[in-house]
Amino acid sequence: MANPLSKAKLSAYRKLQSKKIRESEDRFLIEGWHLLEEAMVGGVPLQAVIYDETRELEGNDLRVKNMAIGRSAAVFAASESQIRALSDTQTSPGVIAAVGRVRSDLDGVLSALGGKERSFVVALDGVSDPGNCGSIIRACDWFGADAVLLGMGCSEVENGKFVRATMGALFHLPLAKVESLPNSLKDLQDNGYRIVTSSLGESESLSGFDWPSKTVLVIGNEARGVSQRVLNLADTRLQIPKFGRGESLNAAMAASVMLGHWRV
Repeated sequence: MANPLSKAKLSAYRKLQSKKIRESEDRFLIEGWHLLEEAMVGGVPLQAVIYDETRELEGNDLRVKNMAIGRSAAVFAASESQIRALSDTQTSPGVIAAVGRVRSDLDGVLSALGGKERSFVVALDGVSDPGNCGSIIRACDWFGADAVLLGMGCSEVENGKFVRATMGALFHLPLAKVESLPNSLKDLQDNGYRIVTSSLGESESLSGFDWPSKTVLVIGNEARGVSQRVLNLADTRLQIPKFGRGESLNAAMAASVMLGHWRV
């Protein structure tokens, strides 16, 4: 059974809107029945579920609610105004959940990859926009990438916009924040990976490119592209062929095109 959400509990959960508090308490908020379902599918422990008791649910939303009530450590019924106070969006989704932070490191990624003969890792080099960053994670999940590395300057994984942009993909594949992306890429090279970077400079065309069996695809910053230190490590620099008059593709679009080409 759900307990009424008290003012003290509301205040405590509202603090998770702060990055500093998310880091210190090792948890963050997700919004919406879809993200809640994806978190459960991904095996993420639910610390609390807070739902708008005035809304009537049916279909899949009702099924997810009943499942979440059985799995969450705490369940609270809240008013619409309380949900709005916790929400990071203009239109309240009707449910907020507190979950543990999603974390891994390079050793965890290498362990997850195990002894695979073929694997594909995506590395983000300073992709700072949370919407772009989250959309790339979503594309990685869609196309079946094995893991994602996030270098310095990338969006915080628990940022609300990032979480929503992933559409739950952050719960389905290893994500590793790394302090030095060049050092991590060198470690992967030592483990048999070839480093492929997106590049607008002198580079090979994506058309007809034969992907190595063990690849790390690096996507660079929205404005500056891939950093020089990472470019210096690249085994191959790739450019997406241009047919129109547009200046460039944003990072998420470029990543999706390259991931789709890898899968064809």
